[in-house]
Amino acid sequence: MLPCWDFDQPDDPYFRFRESARFWTQRILLPIVFVIGLIGNLVTVVVLTRRRMKSSTNTYLTALAVSDIVYLSVFFALSYSHYPDAHSEDSLIYWKIWPYLLWFNDASTGVSVWLTASFTLERYIAVCHPLRGRVFCTESRAQKVITCVVLFCAIVTITTPLEWQILTVDRPENITTGPDRCIIADSSELATNEFYKTFMYFFWNSVFIFIPLVILIVFNSFLIHTVHVSRKQRNGLTQAELGGGSMRQKQENKITMTLIGVVIFFLVCQLPAGITWIVKVFYDPPPNTSGHYLLLGFGNIFNFLVTVNAASNFILYCALSDKYRKTLIMTFFPCCVKPVDSNTTLTTYASFRHSTKYRVPSLKENGFKDKVQL
Repeated sequence: MLPCWDFDQPDDPYFRFRESARFWTQRILLPIVFVIGLIGNLVTVVVLTRRRMKSSTNTYLTALAVSDIVYLSVFFALSYSHYPDAHSEDSLIYWKIWPYLLWFNDASTGVSVWLTASFTLERYIAVCHPLRGRVFCTESRAQKVITCVVLFCAIVTITTPLEWQILTVDRPENITTGPDRCIIADSSELATNEFYKTFMYFFWNSVFIFIPLVILIVFNSFLIHTVHVSRKQRNGLTQAELGGGSMRQKQENKITMTLIGVVIFFLVCQLPAGITWIVKVFYDPPPNTSGHYLLLGFGNIFNFLVTVNAASNFILYCALSDKYRKTLIMTFFPCCVKPVDSNTTLTTYASFRHSTKYRVPSLKENGFKDKVQL
């Protein structure tokens, strides 16, 4: 269906489902999520790059926040194509860059997937093989891995703009109202080539769905088991037996649990879109049919879930990481931070070696029941 002119709308509940899903996700909810996610990820970048937050894990999380900023910005720009006047000749410049926006969208999606897999592997090595972790889990090595991931994802998705051609079509003779011409995006010869379609299907499924999924499930399971065993051991020891290593181990477990939460939320939001992409290979109904509208409707919902994931890591960090919350307060609300005597400030080698001597006032002091603990 050409988007510039009014045709008789099919009396199909699946068509109405697609239109409703597109309207709510693209035009109502997406702008809200975009603003929240953009602010949250910018705050995350600032917080995680503070000196006291320096670590190989936070290097990965900073890169993930930047990738999410790119994804949110590009996806928001792509949503303009669903607005009523988007296909007029006045939007020609937008459609010239539209294929490249898709490229950035695919590349940033791949970067987020592999960065999540990378810090899961990094955390597994640090927790389950601490001696090797001192060698492999460094900031410089994390930066090299991030660079390789970005270059790899940009290169393997470089054919995305070539899969589309931008056409200007004239108004059909049976339509008497509306613009004389309409700009549309149509599949190119490359996109319809059977060998290319088959190759890209297996390649994309292997590189961006199957392999990362196996890594995330397997190594995340190891991390959950390790944290569970560590907590049981700590609960079975007396305070004297715990000794000075207790605080360090507890902090390491908190970091691990934060990353486990990020990975689980990532899987919940990303898997539906990946499954839909696989289903479309086996079930690809003709355009303007009930099945076609159904897939497009669910596609809009599941792609919106991916956007929610890109916008929500900030909330997870605030909910699960004490150190992140404290650094955020120290960075953006310094008036709420009171200096304390250095003799009463406790720090640990693992978590606070770069910290400054500050105390965060408890929430109870500000009228709340609970308090923030150092």
